[in-house]
Amino acid sequence: MIFQDLNNINLKNIPVIIFGSGPAGITTSLGLEKKKIQSLIIEAGDETYHKDSQDFYKGKVTGDHLSDISLSRLRQLGGTSGHWGGWSKPMENYSFDGWPIKAEDFENYIDRTCKILNIKNQFNRSKLNNYFNQIQFQYSNVRFGEKYKKHIKNSKYIHLVLNTQLSHFEGENKVVTNAVCISRNLTKKIKSKYFILSCGGIENSRILLWTREKNKKLINKNLPIGKYWMTHPWIISGIGVINKKKIKKILGNNFLNYKGPLHFAASNKLLRDKKILSAGIYMNAKEDTKFYKEIIKQILCVAPEYGKKIAQTIFKKDLKCGNIFMNLEEPPDKNKKITLNHEERDKFNIPRVNLLYKKSHESLLTAKSFLEEFANLCRKQDLGRVALKKNIFNLDNLNENLSGFHHLGGTRIGTNKLNSVVDKNLKVHEINNLFISGSSNFFTAGYTNPTYTIVQLSLRLAEHLANVKNLS
Repeated sequence: MIFQDLNNINLKNIPVIIFGSGPAGITTSLGLEKKKIQSLIIEAGDETYHKDSQDFYKGKVTGDHLSDISLSRLRQLGGTSGHWGGWSKPMENYSFDGWPIKAEDFENYIDRTCKILNIKNQFNRSKLNNYFNQIQFQYSNVRFGEKYKKHIKNSKYIHLVLNTQLSHFEGENKVVTNAVCISRNLTKKIKSKYFILSCGGIENSRILLWTREKNKKLINKNLPIGKYWMTHPWIISGIGVINKKKIKKILGNNFLNYKGPLHFAASNKLLRDKKILSAGIYMNAKEDTKFYKEIIKQILCVAPEYGKKIAQTIFKKDLKCGNIFMNLEEPPDKNKKITLNHEERDKFNIPRVNLLYKKSHESLLTAKSFLEEFANLCRKQDLGRVALKKNIFNLDNLNENLSGFHHLGGTRIGTNKLNSVVDKNLKVHEINNLFISGSSNFFTAGYTNPTYTIVQLSLRLAEHLANVKNLS
C-alpha cells in the first residue's frame, strides 16, 4: 500500500522499516516480501520529481572539481534510478580485495538481480591479450519507481509512505529505539525491530553523522562515518578507430558480437604489472561523416599509411569510429570525506553536507598507463588507432575532464571498526538493529557501475534478516 503520510499506518506488525526507495530500498523490500516479511519503505520525496524536495540534496564540494552532487541523485520514488545510465554488470572478482565478502558470495543472487533489472544473465568476457579483455555489459531500462509502483500498491507485505523525511535515530544500549521523522512538517517518532538506511552514497553518511551529534551514546565516536568516500572519474580520453573484423579474427568464436559500444577492461595482470587501479573503456561509434573526416585527418598526421587505408574503408561496418570514454577506479582515502556544514542547513534545520574531494594521483596514473597500453596494442596488432588527448599525459591538468556521478563509500563494509562502519551483514558496528544498504557500503570502488552490486547487496541483506529468529 502507498500512503502520503505516517498518520494512517499501523506499525505494530511491521518489523522492518526501510528509509529510501531507490534500488537498495525497493530491492530489500522485495527480498523480504519473498519471505513473507512485512516492511515499510519511507521515501523523503514524492512519486515524481519536485524542485523544492530536490533542494534538500544541495551541498558543498571543496577541494577539486566534481559534478554537482545535487544533480547526480534524485529525491523521489525510485531514487536516482529515475535517471541512471542503466549499464549493468557484476564487479570484477579482483575488485573485492579487502572486502569481508567475495564475488562468490553473490552468485546465488545473479538470476534475481537480472530479473529485477530486466536484463539477461550474459556478462561474457574474452581475452584480447594478457592485459585486456573484451567485456559485455547489459543495459537496464528499469526505473524502480515506475516498475514497482503498482507492485507496491498491491502488495500485502510492502508498504510505502511518501514525503517523509528521516531526521535522525534515537537509542541507547546498542539499540535504535526510534526514528525521528518529519511528515507534513510534523515531527513523529516511529518504532520498529529493525531499521535499514538506504538513502544513497551521500545521504547515508549525512544522517548517521547527524544522529551521532544528536545522540553521542548511540554511535561509536571512532567509526569513520563519511570517510573513504569515492567516485568513478569519467574521462573523454580521445578518439579512435577499431577494426571489429580483426578483433573477431583474434578472438574467434569468443568474440562478443552485440549491439552497442565496444567495451574493454584491464586484466588483473595489467593491474599487477603496472601497479595501477582497475579501469574500463568503451567506444561510442558515431555515424557522422564530418566526425569521420576529423578522425582521418588526425590519424593521417601521426600514421599516414594507416590513415590512407581507413580513408578507403571508413564506411564499412567492420570499422568502429568514435570517442573513447573511460571509467576509473579511485583508491579509498580517509581524507576524502563527507562532513556536516553547520553554516548551511535545510528547511528542517539539518546541516547540509560538505564533501571534501581530492583527485587521486593513482587514478590519473591508471588512466595514462591504461590508455598507453591500449593504444600500443591497437598499433602493434593493427586493430586500429587511438589518438589520446594531450592532457592525458599531463597528470596535473587531467582534472579538467574529470566527472564523477557515482557516490561510493562513507559507510563502508569491513571487519575493522577503525576503517569501516558496517559488518559483512551490513549491520552498523555496535548497534544491534540498524543496517545500511547501498553504494555507501563499498569498501573499494572498482570501475564497474555500482547499481548491479547494490541490488545484490540488498538481496543478501534481505536474506540475512529473514534468518533472524525474532523477525516475524
